[in-house]
Amino acid sequence: MATVIFKPTEACNARCVYCDVVHKPQHSKIRRMPLETLELFFRRINELLVERPTEEMDVVWHGGEPFLLGPEYFTRALEFQERHCAGTKKRIRHSIQSNLTLFSRELAQILKKLGIKTIGSSYEPIADVRGLGKRRDWKRYNRQFMDAVALLEEEGLNWGVIYVVTRLALERPLEIFNFLANFSPRGAFMLNPVLVYERDLPQIKITPQEYVEFLGAIFPEWWRRRSELPTVEPFASLVRNLVEGENSLMCSDSGSCAYHHINLLPDGSLSHCGRSADWGLLDYGSIFERSFAQVLADPQREVLVQRNSVLPQTECKGCRFWEICHGGCPLDAWSAERSFMHKSEWCYAKRGFIEKYLEPLVNGAPAKPEQQRAPRRVIPIASRARAPQDERMPWINPVGGLGDTLMMSGVLKAAFDEEPARRFNLVERTKYRLILDGHPAIGRIGHPPPGARFMATDYWNQPGYLLPGARPYQLLASMFGLKTPIDECLYVPWPIRDEAGLSKLIPRKRFSVAISCSSDSPRKQMSVAKWERLVAVLDEQDIGVVQLGKLRDPYIRAAYSLLGMTTPRQLIGLLPHFDAVLTVDNFVMHASHLCGVPAVVLWGPTDHRVYGYAGHVHLQASLDCEYAQGCIGPKYPQLYQVECPQGAARCMETIPPESIGRSVVDLLAAAPQRRMTV
Repeated sequence: MATVIFKPTEACNARCVYCDVVHKPQHSKIRRMPLETLELFFRRINELLVERPTEEMDVVWHGGEPFLLGPEYFTRALEFQERHCAGTKKRIRHSIQSNLTLFSRELAQILKKLGIKTIGSSYEPIADVRGLGKRRDWKRYNRQFMDAVALLEEEGLNWGVIYVVTRLALERPLEIFNFLANFSPRGAFMLNPVLVYERDLPQIKITPQEYVEFLGAIFPEWWRRRSELPTVEPFASLVRNLVEGENSLMCSDSGSCAYHHINLLPDGSLSHCGRSADWGLLDYGSIFERSFAQVLADPQREVLVQRNSVLPQTECKGCRFWEICHGGCPLDAWSAERSFMHKSEWCYAKRGFIEKYLEPLVNGAPAKPEQQRAPRRVIPIASRARAPQDERMPWINPVGGLGDTLMMSGVLKAAFDEEPARRFNLVERTKYRLILDGHPAIGRIGHPPPGARFMATDYWNQPGYLLPGARPYQLLASMFGLKTPIDECLYVPWPIRDEAGLSKLIPRKRFSVAISCSSDSPRKQMSVAKWERLVAVLDEQDIGVVQLGKLRDPYIRAAYSLLGMTTPRQLIGLLPHFDAVLTVDNFVMHASHLCGVPAVVLWGPTDHRVYGYAGHVHLQASLDCEYAQGCIGPKYPQLYQVECPQGAARCMETIPPESIGRSVVDLLAAAPQRRMTV
């Protein structure tokens, strides 16, 4: 598989301390790849994939900051791919690295069409390391980054961060680790050493020994929490390769980059990777003159191939870690020795960490990290609030959707009512703060210190979850020490009212019904065509239909759309102005119960006896597939965001539209005066 490090721009809106791009001499005045070159790029991809019908191509959008190019540029890239790679586009894998500060909803839609589901980024909680503009404005950088994270999650895109370990971080390894573990979704992040080449930056540069001690201070805590944080690097991959016998190595350790790496700059020049291009090494010519097949066969690659034969007989002779290191990155070797035929100076860091920290702990005899030096100065952590009197309170790091958070909020209120002195701290995360900010049971919202005590909220991992009659609310209550069963009362810490005045937009008909057809899982959704038939049926009964949801949700024709116009708080305030709700198993289902609004709920892969509420009308589809108990849950987590292979025959399509429409009409007839007056 070929990998192209694709740099259509080397311009950037930030000026991070350690970044080479903003400091490198510009060998070309072209800072943005012309569209003609972009089109040629996709022609070259198609040439290679046609010639190699069993291979795929990885395209890693890099920079600079690629989002400076704007949505139109990415749209043109998609057009060129459709035009020139019609028969090969399914074998093209796009990914992207960005600082996220320019991310937008329009970009999200285009990235999804390119098949990008995750955006890689970097983050730094220490002030003045990363920032926007020449003055390195880190506060504005953080605000825009956090706004982008909220939008990413709303758009259903994943994100992960690389943390660059600088000298500024050496005094606080556990503090950094805890910040990242509770900041990044699913605890996915990577700890990389800062790499400083040909610049004098003593304030941030670190040695391999210092990197070893930084990782060593963190590793025991990660090992203790590894099931909760399975994707923290380099720990996870080292354990997989050393303990579990896998062979999954990054490019710098694989020893195989000679066979598949290409770097492409805005002016069309080709090299091996970003660093080789920066130093004028391994020049493979121009995309205007050479195909990718010719570039991959360039004789200059032979020196990288020979390196794998030379090092095991010289500097790496007898090293038991050769198979997971291969002497490290050849560009690191060139930086230190001006030759590729040496091992990287960072090889010591890997070997030292494994022998001193990883192996003793994994084998049952944990090593003690060396004594940390006393801090020379205090470096502020972004958004960090200190409240020592609250440290004894346990921390909550919620997982799941907003509906799960409404349940947890109700359980927290019950715990607070039972014992007002019992309170909790909430990990700072954009999605959950929307519901829990101001909750009487929440002491503060911030970032946990090292050694903080946590309360779990993953009720689906509790032993009783799979038992007949198990209810998530009751499991959560039990996890928080409440005697069950208890009343299942949802709660929000603010008055439920239409603060934005959106109820004035509701069409005035005999009845008004809110519909919500979306879910984070495609298996819970019903086809747009079926929803449109339902809206037509309700319209014949003089029932006005308003669609609620996210802007990216498919619009149901003939419904009055408020897609993307409500925050979760505004949606909750709006619901009491409807006579009824028609929804699938999603946040709106939980919110209608919170607000006491009658609802007809459509169920397929999930069970209303587990998640549904008394007082709602439940229409449960029959399951005619291999998953007799439903395909969504702890047994099949990999299926949650995967389309059902049965397509139009999937369970959600088996509920007759006539039954749905009749259920809504009957529900409205039973409570004709329920609607709030505007």
